Amino acid sequence: HNPDTPADLLCLLQAPKPSGRAVEAEGRAETAPGRGEQAAECQALGDQFCQWFFQLLNSQNPALGQTRQDWGPQHFWDDARLQFCYSTAEQQLEEYRGAELVSLRLLALARDEQLFLSPNLDPRGLKCVSSAHGLVVVAVAGTIHRERKCLGVFEQVFGLIRTPTGPNSWKIKFLNLKIRGQSALEGGEPVPAPAVTYEPSELRLFCG
Repeated sequence: HNPDTPADLLCLLQAPKPSGRAVEAEGRAETAPGRGEQAAECQALGDQFCQWFFQLLNSQNPALGQTRQDWGPQHFWDDARLQFCYSTAEQQLEEYRGAELVSLRLLALARDEQLFLSPNLDPRGLKCVSSAHGLVVVAVAGTIHRERKCLGVFEQVFGLIRTPTGPNSWKIKFLNLKIRGQSALEGGEPVPAPAVTYEPSELRLFCG
């Protein structure tokens, strides 16, 4: 393989591709009683959703040379919202409402800015909680790359709600995306595997 290709990109390209539409979010853990089992199911759904979402988004990046998958507003609820905070030399905040605008802004990250988002799906990089009302909150951390350069780290929180079309069909209700550029990291030190900074109790606040 090309020795200049980032290891995390190789891992993503070599990993088996999840089948089916993302929103039919694989999360097909066996149902079983008990909080421990529910937490494991939630974590499994979060892991499978993130594999699907980031593979779908990254496929829109022309620099990767992948076949573009079916990105679009159909993966979001009509009233979806995006809060996008990024820190380089200074902090900026953008907010978008509606499936079309949210979809287009995220698409621009991969297609136009040619960013590659690599999630850390180990237990420190991925946390999930669910509410009694059916909202699943998934928080994931990872690194951001352009070509062979690591530009910084990100932390993203998704709110997922099941659709009426099937038991394993989900759409995105909200996203909070925070990006810290290398210049915003202290001393430009090497980036360790990013970890989610939210505690489960804080993620439950998103369940409102």
